[in-house]
Amino acid sequence: MKNHHNQHIAKRLKNFDSSAISSAFSAGEKIKNPIDLSIGFPEDPTAESIKNAAVKAINQNFTRYTSSNGIIELRSAIAKKLKSENGLRANESTVSVVPGLTTGVLMCYLALLDPGDEILLPDPYFPPYKDLAALVGAKPVLINTFPDFQLTAEKIKPYITPRSKVLIINSPNNPTGAVYPRQELEKIAMLAKQHSLIIISDEIYEYFAYDTKHFSIGSIYPKTLTLNGFSKAYAMTGWRIGYIAGPLGIIKTINELLQYAVFSTNSISQKAALAALQTKTNGITKKYHEKRDLTLHLYGKNFKVEGAQGAFYTFVKLPKGITDLKFVELAAKKGVIILPGRAFSSRTNYVRIAYCNNYHQLIRGIEIINKLVD
Repeated sequence: MKNHHNQHIAKRLKNFDSSAISSAFSAGEKIKNPIDLSIGFPEDPTAESIKNAAVKAINQNFTRYTSSNGIIELRSAIAKKLKSENGLRANESTVSVVPGLTTGVLMCYLALLDPGDEILLPDPYFPPYKDLAALVGAKPVLINTFPDFQLTAEKIKPYITPRSKVLIINSPNNPTGAVYPRQELEKIAMLAKQHSLIIISDEIYEYFAYDTKHFSIGSIYPKTLTLNGFSKAYAMTGWRIGYIAGPLGIIKTINELLQYAVFSTNSISQKAALAALQTKTNGITKKYHEKRDLTLHLYGKNFKVEGAQGAFYTFVKLPKGITDLKFVELAAKKGVIILPGRAFSSRTNYVRIAYCNNYHQLIRGIEIINKLVD
């Protein structure tokens, strides 16, 4: 945000800065036919059955407010999914439907964090985790996970203070693609219990785990808010629909906040999401596993990639002597859009390259990046 000298703008926005991500969108608009390896959404279209459910909802005039926490059929269907697939104890009262997970993160923060509370975040992180925490007056504490990007109990421990209240887990991870194995998550749960931390576990990439099976920490640690949604697995990023599941008391508070902050999530998207839960995710795991393998193969000797066990990103270290911003600028001049590492980290010698574009674009884009590195 560039207008902080403006006397009318609230002080809480002093350090708020989403420019690194928005600049990628605007760079894409300036370049003719860019190869976009910046933004994280599947190339696939939303499935016909999901679109048809939405059209049907419109034709049946299902176009009014719903209850602020979502329609009961959807919450029940989500609870059923969380029980059978994730081992969570969930029911329709402990699930809240939200208009996209970024809104979900903000609702969790508003419900849980007071000014001065500390929130533990793995570095690298998904940018809203840090900036939205600062926005509500909490202190983001960054846990260094370099170079392998694995979050471990041992790495978390030194950062815990009496003010620590929330720990964020995001596995499979954006931007690094790291997937945390079950035995490590069990140790993290024990540590969280000792310090009575609340865990927010963002599992939006759960179907994109390639080398290690995805495990939900909420299945062993009750003080967990599990965040998930439909954007990635069902190619529904523009439908803006996700959900939070967790302890009843916290969910009730989130529902109250939703009542005034958003009133309710889009009614049509909710019917679409209900259909999505009855739709197979069409071999999406296999497809992106192949893309991951291809990406690592295409990098060859140019990048030693850590992480990348899941999601659809690689967070790669640049050669000595070049900053992320400079490299992003050079790539843009050649028609390839990638994101600077500083959007996701305190470090400035990494870039995030997404491999969710189609094969042709992916191969061509990495070819250009490799040439730049050479």
